[in-house]
Amino acid sequence: MNPSTSPMVAADPAGADGVPSRPGPWRTSVRALRGPFVDGELRTPAVVGLLGSIVAVVAGALIRPGGSPTLLFPLEGRFVIWGDRTLVVLVSLAGVGALLAAWVAVFKVVRRRYHAHDAVPVSTAVGLWIVWAIPFALGPALFSRDVFSYAGQGETVAQGFDPSTLGVRVLGQSNEFLALVDPVWRGTPCPYGPFWLWISSGFATLSGHQPLVAVLMFRLLAIASVAVSVWCLIRLARHYGGDVSTVVVLAVCNPIVMLHAISGAHNEALMMALILVGMVLAVEGYLVPAVVACALAAAIKIPAFAAVVFLGWAAAGPGATFLRRIWSTAWVSAVGGAVVAAVSVASGLGVGWIGALQTAGGARSLVAPARVAGIALADLLGWFGVELYDADVKRVTTLLGLALAAALSAVILLRTKDRVPFVSLGLALLIVSLLGPALYPWYVLPAFAIMALTLRESRMWLLVVLSVIGCVITFPSGTTALYRVGGLGAWIVPAIVVGGLVYWYRTLRPRGDAADEPADLEPVPASGPFG
Repeated sequence: MNPSTSPMVAADPAGADGVPSRPGPWRTSVRALRGPFVDGELRTPAVVGLLGSIVAVVAGALIRPGGSPTLLFPLEGRFVIWGDRTLVVLVSLAGVGALLAAWVAVFKVVRRRYHAHDAVPVSTAVGLWIVWAIPFALGPALFSRDVFSYAGQGETVAQGFDPSTLGVRVLGQSNEFLALVDPVWRGTPCPYGPFWLWISSGFATLSGHQPLVAVLMFRLLAIASVAVSVWCLIRLARHYGGDVSTVVVLAVCNPIVMLHAISGAHNEALMMALILVGMVLAVEGYLVPAVVACALAAAIKIPAFAAVVFLGWAAAGPGATFLRRIWSTAWVSAVGGAVVAAVSVASGLGVGWIGALQTAGGARSLVAPARVAGIALADLLGWFGVELYDADVKRVTTLLGLALAAALSAVILLRTKDRVPFVSLGLALLIVSLLGPALYPWYVLPAFAIMALTLRESRMWLLVVLSVIGCVITFPSGTTALYRVGGLGAWIVPAIVVGGLVYWYRTLRPRGDAADEPADLEPVPASGPFG
């Protein structure tokens, strides 16, 4: 798409000198925000989604963890109306359901109009993201309490302790930061990388060691990260000739982004932004800066290092031999590793964070397929009189899950060949997230954003189905129902996932010839290894 004709920069009528003038930032912003509500086909889902967002946030605020702030003013304490906590939870989840239904409706409209050569303007898609995000941006931290852990870990570093070995409990029972952290994580070593802890400690210092102010700073960082991701996705979609509005709607209007990147302020938002910045730099010919950006993402959470590997594999260029690709991957990975090491040293945290990576694996996750498989297998063996320690069975299935994730990622990498590697990277990140030792909805944010660049309708609908599942398994307080139904908890998510995938395959997956479904961004043009 030519930028000069893009809806984002559409020209105003000619000025006094006869030369078309572009609207100012204010008028452009107003047009973007009005776009979803003046479009006849999008007006109803846009309104339903906005109302759903407001209901989800307002009801969720009444049962949020104590001390959760908003960007408007800090609300302390815990409130429950009608004396019925369950009713309030259901109202909040109904709001989430309305947002999900509206998002799916918008996605259908965008795809239908794209195929009818009447594409929804990019500005309208961006405006829809902003409108739906505003209630979550102004509301308290919901659907997870991790942002309070971030603040506590930052304060731990600022006080001269290493959260990778000591956890936030070292701050002392009377510390305000510790009081906000979920009791489950207070004594757990921090599994995050040095770049994230460096940022966290900076927020603790800049906030004047005020926990609520620090939490607001994490929220602002998450919002900025999603905004950068929007910019990157627009550039990438235009570069490869995909439908930009589809990418924006699928990647950032996604309710998972609203619930867990904007409201929950998870560090996956920054991780996602850095990977996408690296992708933009790569397609513009700046390989080393691209590797640095992706390595910084890995210095937040180590799975992001997969982006460095995929960059190295593709950097060998079209038609490269296997040995040349191995060499290219090796030196690019060495650069990425050097960046991570440099950040570890410069932050003063060293490499102790690597040993804490197993912390996430110790989490009690009834969503991770590998962990759930261990629980289910132990139950089945118990029914047949074979008594084994649950921990041992779960450890074995976790290792098998990691091995399978590594093998599948390697296959995806080898099959990338001369294709632009980014959609394959998203698929690999999704597999690593799904087969890892722990899984929460926000883990898939970077994978979903990258996979939104796909041209395959089936993969688009796969993202929709998985997003719907991810949005309905978490309560506004950050807990889930899976831990409240006894032994059935380990079987609920597998049943939902299997049912959702079957529904996707039988109902939503496009029918017809394989030729009707274009390949993902291939082949790579001769202009460079990344297109």
